Amino acid sequence: MSKQRIGWDELFLSIADLYSRRSMCKYFKVGVVFVRDNRILTAGYNGPPKEEPHCEEIGCQKEDAFGNRLPAGSGLCRGAHAEMNAVANAASEGVCLKNTKVYCTLSPCFDCAKVLVNLGIQEYVYYDDYPERENIMASELFKRRGIITKKIERPKEKGGKSDD
Repeated sequence: MSKQRIGWDELFLSIADLYSRRSMCKYFKVGVVFVRDNRILTAGYNGPPKEEPHCEEIGCQKEDAFGNRLPAGSGLCRGAHAEMNAVANAASEGVCLKNTKVYCTLSPCFDCAKVLVNLGIQEYVYYDDYPERENIMASELFKRRGIITKKIERPKEKGGKSDD
């Protein structure tokens, strides 16, 4: 009996997905891992700076006083993006992220893409597209800089509802 093992992309995206479950954001739960030579160098998820309160404790800056979501770009999020938290984690430990492969549950926003270009990443693998125009801008920047991007379909939930 032959057992098939999962590939590296599936493994590292699954780990990024596990990290995303640490996020307390009610709008986006994003996880990321940075990998070189099939070894994880750093990981992160979106959330506020260390020891700062989460939005569920003090309110979301992206909502009005009644809890309605404000239009995109009109509220300043308390949280840092998953990529920035992972980069900060690596920097605090002196870990170089040049020539890494990034696995994230979401494609990058334009600001994160600029930082990732400056880090010298080689590839960005993800499940879902970042909303709005930023996704296009980030994608174009990666293309100009020769960074490989790969979108992978999320695996179907096992043991969940059937498609029948």
